Amino acid sequence: MSAQGYEEYLMLRKSVEELIAGHDELVELAARLNNELSEARRQLAEKNEEVKELQARYERAKFSGAILGSGEDALTARRRVSELVREIDKCIALLDR
Repeated sequence: MSAQGYEEYLMLRKSVEELIAGHDELVELAARLNNELSEARRQLAEKNEEVKELQARYERAKFSGAILGSGEDALTARRRVSELVREIDKCIALLDR
């Protein structure tokens, strides 16, 4: 092998080693990012559940406050209570059959 061929071989070998090292770094980075993504998705799911719970609590508070108060919220609440009473009456009638 000539001196020039040997130098080219060394340069090629160095390039391959750099590529392998870069690949290994990227694999580690991908694993870290996947872990972070999984954690972010878990936290998002928890927050979504918390939002749903808070919305339900808000609706209950709004409903109970509307029954006691006056105005459009009270009217809406009374309508909803009337609907629920009618549904319960229908269920009772079906059970009596």
